[in-house]
Amino acid sequence: MVKTIIMPRLDIDMEKGAVIEWRKKEGEEVDEGEVVAVIMSEKVTYEVESPAKGRLARILVEPELEVPIGTPIAILAEEGDRPEEVEEAVRKAEEALRTLRAPEVPEVRRPEAPRPTVPVPEAPKKVRITPVARKLAEQYGLDITKIRGTGPGGRITKADVLKALEALRARLTYREVRLTGIRRLTAEKMAKAWEAPHASLTVQVDMTKAVELKAEVEAEEGFKLPYDAIFIKAVALALKRHPELNATFEEGTIRVHEAVNVCFAVDTSQGLITPVIRDADKKSLAQIGREVRELAEKARLGKLTMEEVRGGTFTITNLGVLGIDQFTPIVNHPQVAILAFGTVADRPVVEEGRLTVKKTAWLTVSFDHRAVDGGPAARFLMTVKELLEDPEPLRGS
Repeated sequence: MVKTIIMPRLDIDMEKGAVIEWRKKEGEEVDEGEVVAVIMSEKVTYEVESPAKGRLARILVEPELEVPIGTPIAILAEEGDRPEEVEEAVRKAEEALRTLRAPEVPEVRRPEAPRPTVPVPEAPKKVRITPVARKLAEQYGLDITKIRGTGPGGRITKADVLKALEALRARLTYREVRLTGIRRLTAEKMAKAWEAPHASLTVQVDMTKAVELKAEVEAEEGFKLPYDAIFIKAVALALKRHPELNATFEEGTIRVHEAVNVCFAVDTSQGLITPVIRDADKKSLAQIGREVRELAEKARLGKLTMEEVRGGTFTITNLGVLGIDQFTPIVNHPQVAILAFGTVADRPVVEEGRLTVKKTAWLTVSFDHRAVDGGPAARFLMTVKELLEDPEPLRGS
């Protein structure tokens, strides 16, 4: 029986997805359970398996094209299916695509079988062009038959050639990049986030003791502890004291969460991804460090599951690894706040009237001013500062 493969729903909040890779070509044989395509939604990938043994009769959705859940993406023909049954299934599926998203889902065009043709020589086109314009066009290798003349009787002038040359240069000085996949999802989410009235607060933190704690944990555990782990644990403990920042804001409702699930930003070749450390306040620094390393690697390989990117209540972002001292982040909607930190480095500090050098970092908290006021955000930031400057509480669970 002919089967229609549709864009699956991966979780209750999923509205659309994109095929990022077809593992099977049109016309190829597939076994039941064999992966035919890889789709992506909410920055995670999922392998679509064949529902039966047969032939991938028609691919309906091109790679990188987002479609709603339930949309037909391919037709599978089983052994014994009649050609007319397959064509009817294809016709219905393509009709559904056109009806569902006509402006956004173009019909997949099939190359027509080549037809024998007899070339008919065209009469040479006489181009009216001034001598100066012809010489200029020859100099730059321009096809004068493609230039529109504005002179008397349609004659091509020097100005017409210069205009054509300028248009050519404009086309050669940029390239267009269509937003797809994670980059498109990020763009949509940032546009949504920027609807919120942002405010930001910044403070410099003495990281001397935090750096010492980092070295101690590395010696005890035998692996390199990411700075992200230290900031995640400090943020998690601070959120327990200031729960109004451990919240999300949607449709005019603030939801203050019991669980402290801290996202951390990972820069990948596909775009920015924010895996989640769940119950970060209840985990040891070493455990958080291991999870950060594992999730960051999975993010770069495109192997995160939906569970590993959903349910975050707060986000941290680190550009210190790229040499950035300080920056202002955008809130990760629908969360109400985000903390950014830059490079931990030696900097001059005035202490008790004397100039000294210490390991410091700049922290910036951005928050959605609809849900959080400046006072609570400032108190939260100062708690993070205190925990980093006296970090012993960060060590244990």
